Amino acid sequence: MIQENGKDQIIIIGAGIAGLSLAIQLTEKKIPCVVLEARASFGGATSGVRISAKGVKVLENMGIRNIGESTEKLVMYFGNTQVKFDVKNTPGASPAIIVTRLAVFEKLRERINELGIKVIYNFKLDNAIEHADSVEAVSSNGQSISGKYLVGADGVGSKVRRLLNPGSNSDKRYAGYLGIGFIYPSDKKVEMSLFNNINGNIGLGSIGKIKPGDAYNNNFLWMHIHMTETAAKAITDKEVYEQITERAKNWTPYLQQIFQECKTNPKTVLYHQPVYNGSVPDKWYSDRMFLIGDAAHPYGPGGQGISLAMMDAEALCDLLANGMTEEKKANFQTARASIAKEKGESAEERNKPENQTSTKWGLMFKSILMKALHLFSGGKMEL
Repeated sequence: MIQENGKDQIIIIGAGIAGLSLAIQLTEKKIPCVVLEARASFGGATSGVRISAKGVKVLENMGIRNIGESTEKLVMYFGNTQVKFDVKNTPGASPAIIVTRLAVFEKLRERINELGIKVIYNFKLDNAIEHADSVEAVSSNGQSISGKYLVGADGVGSKVRRLLNPGSNSDKRYAGYLGIGFIYPSDKKVEMSLFNNINGNIGLGSIGKIKPGDAYNNNFLWMHIHMTETAAKAITDKEVYEQITERAKNWTPYLQQIFQECKTNPKTVLYHQPVYNGSVPDKWYSDRMFLIGDAAHPYGPGGQGISLAMMDAEALCDLLANGMTEEKKANFQTARASIAKEKGESAEERNKPENQTSTKWGLMFKSILMKALHLFSGGKMEL
């Protein structure tokens, strides 16, 4: 058995956005930590996400700037009718951005390397054992690493979550639809736009570079298709294009043109994946273990999930840096779980099939409601 011990170090399980964000923030506060990752490397498909102004502030506090494309408006379309909102932001704060997950992740990895934070790969957590003054992470191959606290940032289906909530259903659940995104080269600036159509809602916005070193900018077109989990797992790129081509017959000429660009440009990146949600667990912490990010609140793909993960990391870092009490731990869970529950439930409601499809009369009614909201809100909306 290989043993690595660090009396005062924080063990972070998972080298995703939540785990790396926490490691960076802890290190900047001179708190030692080590990151344990089950995978041997990172890669694969990427998608676009919107990160809120609050999430952007956390990125900036970690020294990460100038990624993605800022978006300060929400443009809603109902057929040919347009309603445009300004997004409410804190005065003087940076606006929200639309960006690829890969661009965020690469910037986090750059900071990890700059700060000399240790990341151990191929560490598949099998158990976490709490002692009076320490906690021990044990891998499936017998490796043992000890520290002062252990943080589960190991995503949907978290092992740490299951250890903290034995006997409860902590597994992810299929949300009922396939998430689809097209990232295609474009220098045309597009504010975040939502197209309400008869056969589903479609999003569009400028996203910047797929990864920091790229030479060209991109836009991002995204949508959902409701289907069985089996079908969502088995669908091919060719079948996705076929289904969207059929749906596009009911789109506006502008959207049809955008989709044609996606189909014909060889540099277009197609992302599709079944979407999973999950409930907020009863326990986010014990004496020496904590949860953050999707390990605590499985959340379908989107910027809210990333924003929440980074803010979870910020809140836990403050807790670890400023003295641990049972009251502070309880307040951490209460505050973060309340926000996660609210955001998660609103996303699930918004993405239900009945709220993603409409009739021509239904679109007209929705446009009237949005125009009324625009009038009474002074043209501003909080996202």
